[in-house]
Amino acid sequence: MSIFGEFKINGNQLVATETGAEIPLNSDFARDAFRIASFVWLVNALRATRMMRGREPRARISFFPRKPRSYYAIWPVCQLADVKIVEDPAEADLHFYFEDREFLTAPRLAPTQKPAFNVDCFDIRKSVVSRVFEEVFGYALIIDPAVHDGVAVEKSERNGKHDGRIIQCPLTVKRPGHVYQRMIENTFDGREHVDIRTPIVGGKTTPYVFLKKRTRDLRFTNENHRVDLAPIDAMLSGDEQEKIAAFAAAMHLDFGGLDILRDRHDGRIYIVDANKTDMGPPAAMSAQNKLTAFRALAEAFAAAIDTKLAK
Repeated sequence: MSIFGEFKINGNQLVATETGAEIPLNSDFARDAFRIASFVWLVNALRATRMMRGREPRARISFFPRKPRSYYAIWPVCQLADVKIVEDPAEADLHFYFEDREFLTAPRLAPTQKPAFNVDCFDIRKSVVSRVFEEVFGYALIIDPAVHDGVAVEKSERNGKHDGRIIQCPLTVKRPGHVYQRMIENTFDGREHVDIRTPIVGGKTTPYVFLKKRTRDLRFTNENHRVDLAPIDAMLSGDEQEKIAAFAAAMHLDFGGLDILRDRHDGRIYIVDANKTDMGPPAAMSAQNKLTAFRALAEAFAAAIDTKLAK
């Protein structure tokens, strides 16, 4: 059964047709869907209020090869930044490459020569993320499972699979289409695993990060039992933020989200995933924190648009 052409139902799973990401159809899904719909309604109400006051769009933007739906992070950001999404590229001031694919052999051509976001970000496979991370930060996430002695993590190259599992190395046979990473103990207390979800706007970090918290048995899933909003300066040092921006530049990621883990043993951060079609905000976050965070993202996006249009 297909839903909007982007999802299909397979048993008790909602499956994204482009990425293969699976979402369990259970009571948690119904709760999260309601939270997402409530936030979309709030954003629509704020946007309608501005339009009634005669507020003109800051800019017009077109997406290619398809438009984002309202559950993607860029949609509320555009609404709150007074950026109008248009169908016709000829009417747009800017373009935005938007496609739920982690790999293309070459970038897609933008519809016109106007400025564009993410247009050169066409390979975000985990092996590429790991390679660029090591080049920028100077230490490695990836391991060779044939020579590594001890535990490691095996993951699919594909985004959204959330199929990580702990393995014992050395391995005699590698699984095709998978990467092997060092085991990162991303807990502050030894029990709760914390993913520092770091938004990227205009190739830079923003004032806030999302602390996605999971129990040990859910550490490799996308099921958060709580999501907190935190000032980025409280979680990442100035030097780390500069290197994160350098990583985003090397990945040609103008807008998206990074999954960052801090290892409690060595204290260093590791970028384990990069997403150029970020969904959001996290459903488990409070409504006030969602609005606070996305207003900050919208302000950063407006500044990035001004910068691109000034060139």
